[in-house]
Amino acid sequence: MTHSKDSTRRGLYSTLLLVICTCILLSGCTSKPQSGAQGTKEAPAADSSASTGANSNNSVNNPKHQQDGTAAISDTEGLPSGVKVKRVIKDITLKNNYHKKIELLTDGGKRVTITDANGGLVLLNLEYEGIISQVSGKEVTVQVDHGTQQTITIPDNVTIEDDDNLGLNKGVEIEWTIDGEGNIQNVELDD
Repeated sequence: MTHSKDSTRRGLYSTLLLVICTCILLSGCTSKPQSGAQGTKEAPAADSSASTGANSNNSVNNPKHQQDGTAAISDTEGLPSGVKVKRVIKDITLKNNYHKKIELLTDGGKRVTITDANGGLVLLNLEYEGIISQVSGKEVTVQVDHGTQQTITIPDNVTIEDDDNLGLNKGVEIEWTIDGEGNIQNVELDD
């Protein structure tokens, strides 16, 4: 009788977990991007309806696996609309069989992914650096190194690392990191 109760309980927990995961995945696919919450904006293009947030059709929780056991992140995972992977810069195995991959993007940024030994996604960030060409409050237009011109809005909750007190000014070097959902996580100014 105890075995039957344990089996039923495990089945109930499995079903509950499946329902929760499905709800989380579906809520990410149906949510509308909010203006100002996006990490980057493409320079004005012919199609102004293109979203620049993370591609929500690709689940961070379910990466594809290659035959060697490392996770294969989809070509568009976490990328702004219209941006593609240009080439792989670094692809290494870390301690405890973690895997790190750095890819150059067509807009000049870099996608950094770290996966665990089972291929589960641990980190997905986009990194950008460039020169500020225009400033309007916390909205900054940047010529990305080896890439496109982008306008970013730095959220109020993000502290700007500015060791040399340069401020958000034209001609200042800027670096920023965006998470897998398209939110700016870190901003640093250099001279």
